[in-house]
Amino acid sequence: MKKQIATILFIWMGLTNALAQSNEIVVPISDPTKRGKLKVDIHYGSITVKGLPRKDVLVKYVGGEEEESKSKTKDGLKRISGGSLDLEVSEDKNEVTVESSSWSNKLNLTIEVPAGFDLNLSTYNDGDVIVSNIQGSVEISDYNGSITAENISGSVLADSYNGEIKITFDKITDGTPMSFSTYNGTIDLTFPSTLKATLKMKTEQGEVLSSFDMNVVKNGPVQKKDTKGGVYKVVVDEWVKGEVNGGGPEFTCKNYNGDIIIRKK
Repeated sequence: MKKQIATILFIWMGLTNALAQSNEIVVPISDPTKRGKLKVDIHYGSITVKGLPRKDVLVKYVGGEEEESKSKTKDGLKRISGGSLDLEVSEDKNEVTVESSSWSNKLNLTIEVPAGFDLNLSTYNDGDVIVSNIQGSVEISDYNGSITAENISGSVLADSYNGEIKITFDKITDGTPMSFSTYNGTIDLTFPSTLKATLKMKTEQGEVLSSFDMNVVKNGPVQKKDTKGGVYKVVVDEWVKGEVNGGGPEFTCKNYNGDIIIRKK
């Protein structure tokens, strides 16, 4: 299959008018009749992905320096530029990859994809992840930021450290386990009323709340014994485990500071 590659790399130095302009890349898909995948991996910034009735992928990008330059001044002079940005976009066999390795210059991405795309999104510093109208498998990792996904038909794996996780499902993929984990933040999930799942939930400093009727099948400490390396260790691990509509695939929800909320749509 023909390989389509679109790569862009910018080094901003000195004065340039490009900072005030909108930046867009249109990425053709090798076979628009087949399911595709978007993979985004950046170190510093936000990611927004929208599912739309289109047959290609549109990547819009704004560097943090662009936004700051509009308002910051020094000694009466307007700031035009102050750093560099690297961004690489490629496509191979219906997989679109968007990458940036910069830890010092913020990058905010807004990406439009066909609604039937799978997603694998990752960011680390100072940026939220927002996803809407996707029919597929969604994986999100955001260390310092919140995760929001709306109108999802499929499955989600979401992992954060400092940030809320809020997901709303229109439909779920039958028989597919899911996982939602954060350290600081509420986990707020909304499922169709027909949900059949077994929810395994744990919060250290918060409450577990649900609008579904649950059959709680396990609610108490579980001792895990480890004798590897000649060391005897017992870990007490306490979870709430409940079945919704007779049970089904296991959905794991875990946080430390915050509530776990399970809503019925």
